[in-house]
Amino acid sequence: MKARSLGKDGFVGEIVGFDCTKKSPAQMARVKELLFENRVLVVRDQWLSPQSYQEFMEGLGLTVCHVLQNFTVEGYPSILKISDYVAPDGTLLGVLDGGTYWHSDMSYLPDLGFATSLYAVRSSARSGGTSFVDLSTAWDLLRQNQDILAIFGCASATDALTLNVVHRFGNRQTRLDRGAARQELSQEQQSRVPGTVHRLLERHPATGRIGLFAPSGSAMEIEGLSEEQSVQALDQLEDAILGNCDVYTHHYDPGDLVIWDNMTTLHRGTGVHPTENLEECRLLHRINVNYAAVTL
Repeated sequence: MKARSLGKDGFVGEIVGFDCTKKSPAQMARVKELLFENRVLVVRDQWLSPQSYQEFMEGLGLTVCHVLQNFTVEGYPSILKISDYVAPDGTLLGVLDGGTYWHSDMSYLPDLGFATSLYAVRSSARSGGTSFVDLSTAWDLLRQNQDILAIFGCASATDALTLNVVHRFGNRQTRLDRGAARQELSQEQQSRVPGTVHRLLERHPATGRIGLFAPSGSAMEIEGLSEEQSVQALDQLEDAILGNCDVYTHHYDPGDLVIWDNMTTLHRGTGVHPTENLEECRLLHRINVNYAAVTL
């Protein structure tokens, strides 16, 4: 198994010469190391059944079921289907909008240490991709930006270490922009994801490094600030990140497996447009695992 860099400064790593269905414990340990080193991993030419896909991801952590259980693979509640196919009667093959806004998966849950994988069962030239932002330098960016620190009410970068952020399932942009992308939940689904509080700067459960965590998507407000102040501060921070941190966009070929660390990245879906043509649609299978819930 070898790894080569696809992005800047080791941000995205491509693993070559590896079959996910024939992994050994030593190889899984190396995959985990590469995930933390690179933040995003790409493994091509994998032909995985739901069972073999789940077994591979279980080697990285404890699988966590998504709240949208109506879009999971039958018999596999941990595998969420994401697709742009809409049948003529309006029936969806999977989640249509898997998050076309910048966010970190599962940041609305109290635990830390989630990795996400997307496996391309089907793809085409018209199918959208996934863009990633490297957050590894974002803490330095915040420390050097006195204007943003002031908006957060911080006299110094040290003060930012104590900032608490309220997270809830969804997209912060819908608070002020009702046209922004959103995924509606039923009352029963909402009861299962009531939200949580995280530090704006969290310690990585595997590497121990302090870094900016999930400032977009589910980050709704800063404790101690008004809603308007919170949105202004978080939006300005997000703009600074997008203007200064490395970005990589992955366009899927069938058999691609992409894995990323939500502690050190932001991501969003791109170019997602509904289609009634089954031959032109994409179908991605998503699994989330908590790598902090197992021995690293």
